[in-house]
Amino acid sequence: MLVSPTPDRGFPGWVELVDDVVDRFREDLLASLESVSPSELTRDQFRDFLTTLRAATNEAGRSLLERMLPQLDETVPVLERDGTVSRFKLDSSKDWLTPFGLIQVSRRYYQPDVGGEGFSPLDEKCGMERRFLTPDLEEIVAFSGAHLVPAEVQKLLGKLLPHPPSVSAVQAVIREVGRFGDDFEAELEQAISEEAPLSSDGDVLAFSWDGVSVALRERGTLQGRPAERPGIRDGNESPTAWREAAVATLSIYRSECDSPPKRVDSRYFARMPEPGMVHLLDRLESAVRDLVEHGTFREVVVICDGKPAIWKAVERFAVFHAATPILDFYHAAEHLSKAAEAIFGKCAHRGRRWFEKYRTRLRDEAEGIRAVLASLRYYLKTLRKNSSRFHAVRRVLAFFRKNAAKMDYAGYRARGLPIGSGPVEAACKTVVAARLKRSGMRWTREGGQHVLNLRVQALSNRWDTFWSTYEALRAA
Repeated sequence: MLVSPTPDRGFPGWVELVDDVVDRFREDLLASLESVSPSELTRDQFRDFLTTLRAATNEAGRSLLERMLPQLDETVPVLERDGTVSRFKLDSSKDWLTPFGLIQVSRRYYQPDVGGEGFSPLDEKCGMERRFLTPDLEEIVAFSGAHLVPAEVQKLLGKLLPHPPSVSAVQAVIREVGRFGDDFEAELEQAISEEAPLSSDGDVLAFSWDGVSVALRERGTLQGRPAERPGIRDGNESPTAWREAAVATLSIYRSECDSPPKRVDSRYFARMPEPGMVHLLDRLESAVRDLVEHGTFREVVVICDGKPAIWKAVERFAVFHAATPILDFYHAAEHLSKAAEAIFGKCAHRGRRWFEKYRTRLRDEAEGIRAVLASLRYYLKTLRKNSSRFHAVRRVLAFFRKNAAKMDYAGYRARGLPIGSGPVEAACKTVVAARLKRSGMRWTREGGQHVLNLRVQALSNRWDTFWSTYEALRAA
């Protein structure tokens, strides 16, 4: 605390300074309370009092900071640090945006004798080098920017603060803090591993990954049918390229008696479009390897949909080979639904019954996949060859044949394993789509990654560790 209970402790003048600020604060509140009668209190009066209280608090905060900070500055004419001598050059004022509003801080500026960039000791003491927002406000802006677009952040903070940051200031914070996620990736991962590891209250480690398309500010090819009228969408080029961003999840499950395993903790990873999801899979592999080496998991599983590229990636990493491969049950059920439609027609009662029957058998029976394959082969023979329905069923049959080894759902459930990739499916929507796929949005790869770097920490509930690591490395 700045205020000492006795005059002989702390910086001289602190008691007088705080007394002066508190006296002004008291006067403002008493003046407001004079118009409030206990027997006639109204909603409008209470609202007005809250407004006055907030204004008085902000005024007290600004006044205290503006008068206190210069007294914490260096006063000597010469400073020596790390063998370099720097001399006082001038007093300089700088605007700082605080939660109490905008203040102007007078601080001393020093210049090294050997030349080069000068510095303000007060800026360094307060962590305000290259900053306009105070660290606490910068964190609020960065956290908000993980969830909202800059204009929304400004509007939200405009309801809470006497002086909200501008849209450009919000963008600068997102860019600066988001870049940290890439520049100090190894240090951040180590901090999370030590300070915010995945919960130990579980015995199954599951990981998944998938992709979701985003619009990039790059030249692309027009999608959809060619234009039929002259002058509409001439040419095949588009100013927007749709590419697939990558999302991965790392989850801990706890086995439950007579019920599906419970997910107790998850971490999200996300990367803007890159060939082969290389960076994302490298990060996921490193995290899985670290957990396997230091954990005591009963089972490790990889759960993904049926994209061939996803399962080919499993072969690249030795640590993935030891995991039980599971094809997401709900993707399997979706393929069954396609087969039912092709065999029996849309909205056919027999098709619904067949789908429910074989969906249940696939999930619950030890030889469920064999039953599905046998039924698909039977109905394929009943369809006219080379018809669209024949080809649809044949594609589904090929899908189940290819992935049969990853479809022992009854066995997985008996072992207390999850059979759905719900976390990564949800992550594609919540981590990427909800923030990067709003109407009209187009992204540079770098700009989108800055947002994703913030968003994965916020949604993984690792924000506090992320921010403390950012502050520590920024000050280093």
